[in-house]
Amino acid sequence: MFIETDYFGKIEVNEEETISFVSEVPGFPDSKTFVLIPYGDDLPFWSLQSIEDAACAFVVTNPFWHKADYAFELTDGTKEQLAIGEAEHVSVYAIVTLREPFDASTLNLKAPIVIETKERRGKQVILDDAYSARYPLGGQKAEVR
Repeated sequence: MFIETDYFGKIEVNEEETISFVSEVPGFPDSKTFVLIPYGDDLPFWSLQSIEDAACAFVVTNPFWHKADYAFELTDGTKEQLAIGEAEHVSVYAIVTLREPFDASTLNLKAPIVIETKERRGKQVILDDAYSARYPLGGQKAEVR
């Protein structure tokens, strides 16, 4: 199928690669189906693009590449919503807030995107106060304000 995007224009995506969100991404109630579009083969970033709204897209990355000790437990309710059976069928992404210069960009570790990869269900999970919504992309310890 073809979709419109702000970043890539009109592109073709495989319908089998879409991700159905079991609850809304806060602030985007009309976007329930997304697709991950890589920014390039050598870049560790993707666009989490809404199928319903071309203007709704988030730059995401694997948070474990930027904070190796990142860890959290999902609630039983979230596991049930996403139909998580085995850990190897789970992918986690962090939304990137782009800044100038790029090195000043931050990751939202407080609200990761969790995707069950077999059934392709996703949800943004809000964690407790253990992690920052503005963790430096470069992994420095100081939070960006």
